[in-house]
Amino acid sequence: MTAPKEPHQVLARKYRPQGLDELVGQPGVSQTLRGALAAKRLHHAYLFTGPRGCGKTTTARILAKALNCAQGPTPDPCGTCVSCREIASSSCLDVLEMDAASHTGVDNVREVIIDTVGLAPTRDRYKVFIVDEAHMLSSAAFNALLKTIEEPPPHAVFVLATTEAHKVPATIASRCQRFKFRPVAADALAEHLAALAKKEKIAVEPEALLLLARAAEGSLRDAVSLLDQCRCADGGAVSAESVRDAFGFAPQELLLGAARALLGRDAKALASWLRKSYEEGVDPAQFLKDLRAGLEGVYLRALGASAPADPAWSEAAAGASPEALGFLLRRLNRALEELRFGDAPRLALELGLFSALEAAHDLGAWAARLEALERRLAAGGGGAALAPAAASAAEVAPAAPRAAPVSAAPPSISGADWPAFVAAVAREKPLLGGALERAAGGLEPSGSFTVRFAKPFDLDTAKRAQPYLEQALERLAGRPVALALVLGGVAASGPVEDGALAAEAAGGALQAAEGVFGGKARIVSRAR
Repeated sequence: MTAPKEPHQVLARKYRPQGLDELVGQPGVSQTLRGALAAKRLHHAYLFTGPRGCGKTTTARILAKALNCAQGPTPDPCGTCVSCREIASSSCLDVLEMDAASHTGVDNVREVIIDTVGLAPTRDRYKVFIVDEAHMLSSAAFNALLKTIEEPPPHAVFVLATTEAHKVPATIASRCQRFKFRPVAADALAEHLAALAKKEKIAVEPEALLLLARAAEGSLRDAVSLLDQCRCADGGAVSAESVRDAFGFAPQELLLGAARALLGRDAKALASWLRKSYEEGVDPAQFLKDLRAGLEGVYLRALGASAPADPAWSEAAAGASPEALGFLLRRLNRALEELRFGDAPRLALELGLFSALEAAHDLGAWAARLEALERRLAAGGGGAALAPAAASAAEVAPAAPRAAPVSAAPPSISGADWPAFVAAVAREKPLLGGALERAAGGLEPSGSFTVRFAKPFDLDTAKRAQPYLEQALERLAGRPVALALVLGGVAASGPVEDGALAAEAAGGALQAAEGVFGGKARIVSRAR
């Protein structure tokens, strides 16, 4: 008589970590718990937080085994004693697990925890209560649990696991030792999947491992489940092409072609690649995510912030500046946001990609030009002399006819003329300097210096700072000078006219810059 065949067990359960040394991607958690168990410095309550599938509940069971192992408490439970085996199979009477997602009420907490916590353990040293998805408990349930966690019996240990730590009341969290679980890095996931594939004798391509690790988004459980799924779907062998087909990844050839069209600003080629993506049935959101992931590696490499990128992507983006790559990544992010909240995925995809072709100018030159305009405005000068790296002023704003000055420049004050006074004030107080740029000043026959303002608001601004203006005038003149601030009588003098021309030119530059930077641009005056 043949022995009954063991039932199939999915890889995620078959290879669940059974000790602290088997945890993947959580060195801080495993080292801290190992040190506490070795020193017998145990806490009565723990709060495990982090994203899904990164090992919170698994670590809670390992901690329960470490506390109740026949050789314990120990950081290395044997795994063979009765307690270890029962905890591993979730059948231990002294380790009670509660799913707070389906047992949210105060009655559930009272039945599972409050009414049993005072009873001595049936066999083991500790009674361990594991509350999964603890943030789902109601306010009344948390209040009922508070007193028990605050003053537990010596044989009770609580482990609360949650993906949303901010929903756990501070009164509960403050009484727990908190451990933060982090998403597992893609390279660590790929390495772990390769080890599992070797144990299970699964033929898997290295590129397929990277795709599975990326699809898992930091979740170890998801990565193992995806590997199991691909093995079942592909007859025991896992290729990169089968992974793309199974999970809707865009083909590599299609992504590289679209990237070349974007960087080459070839609208016709881009439209052709988009048609092919529709024929392949690629989801628009997945297409944008895959394209972003490929360009991100090249971008980080261009900045010197990562290891060499994929050779195919490096070749596709050859010659692209970091500024251009960063611009494309921002556009792809914006397209994903619009796609998420819109009802026309294809339209959002096309608008997002074709709008990226608008970047027809060098971003560094535009930044230099805006900086030059900012300096001109802050100094009270005109807008005619712009940055040489940018295009001519006629490309940004039409030239305005220059009005003939009505009055001559104000008389000097011991060598310090009106533009110098305005510039000196603007360097220290840009807002006040702007008010002076719209005014006119001159020395009166009586020896006082009069500043005439066209707008009451500018006059009020100057009056609030009159002591400062008098000190600035005295520093320039080399002697005390009486200062009079009045409203009206402002001619279209040189400084005022120059400021208007600069503002007009800046406005045209900003309108053109909005198309380059993909958002609202502005010039901010600041003290130099």
